[in-house]
Amino acid sequence: MQAWFGIAVATLLLGLVLPVQAAQKVSRPSHYEGFASATYDGHEMSSRYIEVRDGTRIAIDIFRPTKGGELATEKLPVLWMHTPYHRRFFQKGLAAENYPGKALKLARYGYVVAIADFRGLFASYGRNAGYNRGEWQPWARWDAYDITEWLAEQPWSSGKVGMWGCSATGGSQMQALTTAPTSLKAVFPLSCEWDAYPFAVFGGMSPPEGISSRVRRGGSREARDASAVPVDGPAGPVLLQEAIAEHANNLETAGYSPLRDSIASEFGSQWWLDSSPYTYQEAIERSGIAIYTAVNLDEEGPGYGPYFLFNNLSNPRKLTIGPATHCDWTTVMADTGFDILVEELRFFDRWLKGIDNGVMEEAPVTYYTYNLDSSDIGLPGWQTAKDWPLPQQQLQAFPLAPGALNLPGTDEPVSGAIEHPVDYSVTADTFWDHGLQFTTGPLAEDVQVTGHPVLRLWLASTANDADVIARIDDVAPDGTATYYTVEGRLRASLRATEDAPYNNLGLPWHPFTAASQAPLVPGEPVLLEFDLYVISNLFKAGHEIRLTLNFFDERATPRLPEPPVVSVYHGGNQRSELVLPIIPREETRVAMTE
Repeated sequence: MQAWFGIAVATLLLGLVLPVQAAQKVSRPSHYEGFASATYDGHEMSSRYIEVRDGTRIAIDIFRPTKGGELATEKLPVLWMHTPYHRRFFQKGLAAENYPGKALKLARYGYVVAIADFRGLFASYGRNAGYNRGEWQPWARWDAYDITEWLAEQPWSSGKVGMWGCSATGGSQMQALTTAPTSLKAVFPLSCEWDAYPFAVFGGMSPPEGISSRVRRGGSREARDASAVPVDGPAGPVLLQEAIAEHANNLETAGYSPLRDSIASEFGSQWWLDSSPYTYQEAIERSGIAIYTAVNLDEEGPGYGPYFLFNNLSNPRKLTIGPATHCDWTTVMADTGFDILVEELRFFDRWLKGIDNGVMEEAPVTYYTYNLDSSDIGLPGWQTAKDWPLPQQQLQAFPLAPGALNLPGTDEPVSGAIEHPVDYSVTADTFWDHGLQFTTGPLAEDVQVTGHPVLRLWLASTANDADVIARIDDVAPDGTATYYTVEGRLRASLRATEDAPYNNLGLPWHPFTAASQAPLVPGEPVLLEFDLYVISNLFKAGHEIRLTLNFFDERATPRLPEPPVVSVYHGGNQRSELVLPIIPREETRVAMTE
């Protein structure tokens, strides 16, 4: 009896202490437990106008956490997004819950969430200029400051504010950093820009004036206004019509601005410089605001900024590089198990709640490599690093030869040139079926390429200019080609390079200015150097690395009365080559961890 009683007491005591022992704390990329709990089970939405310093009224939705239908009584940190895309709805649901970043899903962990319409768009009063880049207008930069401080001063706010969002709403976070609101402690910009010109005009390939392109932005103001949602209250519909009336003088686009130093025809300013975060680098660094930036491998210009942001700022910062396309972290989660929301929670818990979860002490870079099975965070394909580009990368040159991309260390190609008539019949659907192709042949072993490829191309044309578009494919033994959006472009007349005004990671930097233009002399070869968008891929043994070159894009390349002939040179003093960042094989053999 005594023995049984003793065992029962011991069991009871173990039952009391075991839950404490079992509540282990884990914080690593995409894995977070023991630090935060879902205290709340719902939210309450309200909307209203905020009046900023010049009297303009900005429409905002606010989501406060609830538990059992009762509003949170404690003061909580606030996460907000400044958007040109509709504060209320996205993909048939709430923007706060569905727009990339999905911050409303963090409300149950004790965060107030808010979304505001840009001034001059949807339900906000005022005049917009530049549509989804309008945050870079001087008045809009201070709107972000005033909204942040208003949120910090509310009775339900802890006074600490963060921002979230992707693409244009990643850019609006960078814009907010330039005015450094006192209460803004951390931002989480996905796929934001750093240098706006190459972000929008790939390789200087601006189309002739009047042709629709990324240079001439815009949209239907009437359609946006028709979908706008009024704020709460009986006066909401009347106020909405007043706001819409103020949109009549919106400027949908900066106008034609083909070069980095062009004066935008509608704005009368050097718009590419005004809307580039690097222009405000000193102000952003003085703010000391923490930055977690992320980007996917299968995006082009819109996702090019995070690599440079990470390398140019001294702010506390992190960088994550995932697979999938622009802002598509839902696919990243479905395909690889990596959850960007976990990263948001870890980051904001650290900077807005002061939770010592180690997120800033771990390796600052997390990246994915296609076709790689190993990992150091417990998810196949994912690795961490102390820096970007990877410190262990080895830049190796693959010389071009007729039809071949020679492996490093093999015999040098003989000198010569390949002539290629420019094909004006090429369309977006057949773009890569009519170019020059160079392949390595089957690889003898796996080759990991992670970083920024650079093409050094000797070229001549029968015309006084040429557009060059290059891309890399992974070609399987059965001929199937997989394209990971590794593409680069350059207009030959803008080939000049110079030192960048920021850390350009050692890549060729083109000023793209009027003074730097240098037309080709027909028949005279020149060297073009430009980088391709980021790659992180393990080319398996038996696969081929293929480079394709094309010289016409119907969206940008001017048509001449007679299509020119382009010559690509190889070997000797005019050695064209593709420089790839190779990761030594031993670096790919990282043991799986749990």
